[in-house]
Amino acid sequence: MPPAPLPWVSASVPKAGHRAAENEDACAANPGRMRYAVADGATEGWQSGGWATHLATAYARRPPTPPDFPDWLADVRRTWTPPPVAGAAAWYAAEKQEQGSFATLIGVEFRASEHRLGVSWKAVAVGDSCLFVVRAEAFEVAFPVTSAAAFGTRPPLVPSAADRDCPAPEWLAGWASPGDLFLLASDAVAKYLLDRRPPPGRDPVVAAARDSVASGRAERLLDSLRSLSDEFKDDASVLAVLVPVPPEPPR
Repeated sequence: MPPAPLPWVSASVPKAGHRAAENEDACAANPGRMRYAVADGATEGWQSGGWATHLATAYARRPPTPPDFPDWLADVRRTWTPPPVAGAAAWYAAEKQEQGSFATLIGVEFRASEHRLGVSWKAVAVGDSCLFVVRAEAFEVAFPVTSAAAFGTRPPLVPSAADRDCPAPEWLAGWASPGDLFLLASDAVAKYLLDRRPPPGRDPVVAAARDSVASGRAERLLDSLRSLSDEFKDDASVLAVLVPVPPEPPR
């Protein structure tokens, strides 16, 4: 029997003063396969929001392994078709399309064990979208960036153009215990979380993510991101996954 899907929710808001259609972040999930991803499109690229969606969805459909990452990315690039642009802007669009689209990526995949509580996980990252594992109100894992000071203006990015080299992805794997909360966050939220003074378990975004996963509704997480949008100064996205605590056996 396949393992039960892990409880999860996602929320994404555009930067303050922008429309939802201008949000260049993307979240994707394949709950049946326990695969989850967040990608953050770079504003300087062409149709980078669409590329971020395509990239995150491709991970959720079939995540890469370290040996096959180049072939996986080649397939993702081949199936990327940005929407056409008509009219006077078409020449500009064609020029920008040749330069390509760009996005960061953080993805995590889980596997259950028949002989041990919890799940194993493996993650891949390109750029500064991050994975956090919250355990006992502390960050057990922060990957691939571990401090707010490490965020810069030019993170590694996955390019859509076949003639552009992709920075080497970073990989991490571990074992998750029951009660662990996984947060996949775009860079604005990740920097905010690493810069916070209170313990992570008491942070309003973390608390809202935990409550939203428990309820199966993303409203509280969305409200939390919206309330901090001025502070983020960027699109902000979180995908939260909880490793459930099994019920106690009847006495």
